[in-house]
Amino acid sequence: MIVVSNTSPIIALSRIQSLFIFEQIFGKIYITPEVLSEALPGEKKEAYTHIQNAINKYITIKNAKQSFHFKRKIHSGERSVLNLALEMQADVLIMDDRKARKEAKGMNLKAFLAYTTDILKMASNENCIFVFRNSAATKK
Repeated sequence: MIVVSNTSPIIALSRIQSLFIFEQIFGKIYITPEVLSEALPGEKKEAYTHIQNAINKYITIKNAKQSFHFKRKIHSGERSVLNLALEMQADVLIMDDRKARKEAKGMNLKAFLAYTTDILKMASNENCIFVFRNSAATKK
């Protein structure tokens, strides 16, 4: 299975020290150098170490060789991820940005588009993580 991730899922899971979810659910994911540079600059040292450790194990950095034409104005990280997902014919694209998701839907991208929350739900269903549910909040 080919899985490509954008920056926000990397940052979100890094902040809660749960990047391991990627490995447990998918085995390996791909990111672009642009995603890595977006994920690291503002992060604290422990988040940086956490991301670096994941890169050495189950996150692969890969450049997209092709450059597709986009209808919408999207950031370089999203462009690089969409290019890589199209080039590799990704099965899953993890992306939270609405504009970039709309762009992906408008292209011939066959990948399942997942939000970070979808990944957390998958992890919960697979018993990779425990999700606390407040009974008062879930009552109707």
